[in-house]
Amino acid sequence: MRGVRDGEYQDGEIRGLSFLVGRRGTGKTTEMDRLLSLCGGAVIFFDTLSKHAEVFHDYVVLSDPGPLVEYLKINRGRRVRVLYQPRRGDLDEHFRAVCKIVRAFGSMILGVDELDKLCGARWGDARMPPELYHLVNYGRHERVSMIATARRPRAVARGYTAESEMRIFNIKEGADLDYFAELIGKDHAERLRALPQFVYLHCVEDAEPELCGGPRRA
Repeated sequence: MRGVRDGEYQDGEIRGLSFLVGRRGTGKTTEMDRLLSLCGGAVIFFDTLSKHAEVFHDYVVLSDPGPLVEYLKINRGRRVRVLYQPRRGDLDEHFRAVCKIVRAFGSMILGVDELDKLCGARWGDARMPPELYHLVNYGRHERVSMIATARRPRAVARGYTAESEMRIFNIKEGADLDYFAELIGKDHAERLRALPQFVYLHCVEDAEPELCGGPRRA
């Protein structure tokens, strides 16, 4: 399914803001790959650490804003898969440029790996660069939805997590468990300690958290 639903752009299972969070090696990237594979339109995945070319192997790899713009122009309206790897220069500048491009073209899903590296006090009270802030708060008007991963939820801007559909993988750190206890309740947060690899607690607004996932898909 691709289109606008309840005012948000949807492609496959992704609509609005989605957040995949958990310890290293718990299955976040596998689930990200699954969700993005269901999208029928344009997808840009911002590979913050430039480490996922082997996972997203059917993606076109680009590393500069200029070629990204040209590629999107040529392939406008098609099923697009781009892995953007910021291999040179300033990480924040790359990310801000990609956010601007996504906003300009619209009608796409923006995936972000390790979003916590791109947020923080350097951006003031919003804790997000202005370009990300716009997508988070007004991206629906450009038909843009987002999905992001992070290991430490407290480092991600609350403006993003407060509005997100969450898939929470195994977490053991006390401060992180306290963070989720405030959002989903202490009993549900305690369940996170024992989640096996690739299993997550799916949390959607106004619904009871549900265990989902399972063994790695072939």
